Amino acid sequence: MTRVQPYAPVLFSEQEAPTRVIEIGDLTAGIAVPERGGVRFFSSERRFDGLDGTLFRNVEQAARAARDKSRATRLRAV
Repeated sequence: MTRVQPYAPVLFSEQEAPTRVIEIGDLTAGIAVPERGGVRFFSSERRFDGLDGTLFRNVEQAARAARDKSRATRLRAV
C-alpha cells in the first residue's frame, strides 16, 4: 500500500501544493516538495537514494517511481 500524506508543519499558500510524505507500506520512502514544474523527491531511506533529487511532474508520478524502486529492490533480495 502506498500512502501520500501532507506534511503538516510546512506552510504553503493556497496556490502552492503542500509537501507530501510518500510511504510504501510501513516504510517512509521520502518527501515530494513542490517547485516550479512539478515536485522534487528527497529520499529518507537508502533504497530510494537513486530517486533523490529527481523532479517529477506530480506527486503521483513520484509515488509510482518509489513503489517501482521498492519492488525492484525486493525482487533482487529474493
